[in-house]
Amino acid sequence: MNNDIKSILESDMLERYLIGCTSAGENRIIEESICRYPEIRQKYKEMQEDLENYTRSFSKPAPSQVKKNLMRTIRKEKKQGKSWYLNAAAVIAIVFCTSTVVLLYQNRQLLYKNGLVNEEIASLKSDILNTNSKLDDVKNQFLLLNNPKTEKYILKGNRRAKNLKTVAYIDPVEKLSMINIVSLPELPGEQVFQMWAEIDGKMVSLGVLENAQNKLLSIPFKEGAKSYNITIEPKGGNIIATEDNVVASIYLR
Repeated sequence: MNNDIKSILESDMLERYLIGCTSAGENRIIEESICRYPEIRQKYKEMQEDLENYTRSFSKPAPSQVKKNLMRTIRKEKKQGKSWYLNAAAVIAIVFCTSTVVLLYQNRQLLYKNGLVNEEIASLKSDILNTNSKLDDVKNQFLLLNNPKTEKYILKGNRRAKNLKTVAYIDPVEKLSMINIVSLPELPGEQVFQMWAEIDGKMVSLGVLENAQNKLLSIPFKEGAKSYNITIEPKGGNIIATEDNVVASIYLR
């Protein structure tokens, strides 16, 4: 499927266009797409039909007083010899149009409010996930620091990174590992520090180190790791460790 088609169908642009909540630029994009792509044209047609059915489901008969006034007007016009049926038709059309406009407006309001509610729900879900993630981190920190079997390792930088100092905590029982970055030297913008675990003679990435001083950061636990190493790598990290750029190493017990 064309990326333009997919982008429009997966967004809420058609819904907003249908209820008149799109900008002039979005209107132009949608109208051109409806003319150009059969898939979008079909989807828009289905949405129009859904809106019409929705509107009909909420339609209400005209108040009885309107009917009485209409019949009174018809009888009066008939006595006067005028084209009463034309007047009647006009009145009926006005009543129908007025009720239709009101229902369409109410439907637009409902769709708009529904969109706001969905956005709020999505935001709440995101907040819940973030909160749960933070709670898991706190729980893991508590387990790690309070377990007497947790092993502590200090990695200090060599002459290429004299101010580098990190403390690694490893709990082999709970299989948790974290790192506390005490200090990281400044690097050029195109370089980063990356941490590695040596397993069976191969370097396995544990991620790029962020300059979050005095904060415990989770790192992947690696079974069978023989050493921890920190290298200088290109921005974004590397797949394979540049062993010539190792600035800190520690062998694990």
